[in-house]
Amino acid sequence: MKAVDWDEPAEKPDSRLHQYRQTPNGLRMTGKASWSAEFAEAVGLERGDVREWPEGAEWLIGDTLYRSVTIRRRDAVTDTGEWRPVWKAMKGLAEQHGDDNVRLVVWFDD
Repeated sequence: MKAVDWDEPAEKPDSRLHQYRQTPNGLRMTGKASWSAEFAEAVGLERGDVREWPEGAEWLIGDTLYRSVTIRRRDAVTDTGEWRPVWKAMKGLAEQHGDDNVRLVVWFDD
């Protein structure tokens, strides 16, 4: 895990458009979704339509800014989020057994 380039970007933009609102301190991300009825209506999408948007494409609809973003590994798996206990356990194991003797195997099931 120490050798992973956590700043490496994904191969293509996130399929979920990132949503932002203007605040006194600038734009604040309010979420990301693969479907937004408000966005779909504004750009003429039908439910179930799947589109890939170019990196950086933006649409201001009402008071929400929708933006196509390419995320990095660290955006998907944060140091402080739900993976924190995993990183802590791996660090403890590496301290006891050495970096080369610790492996992480993950299974994702839909």
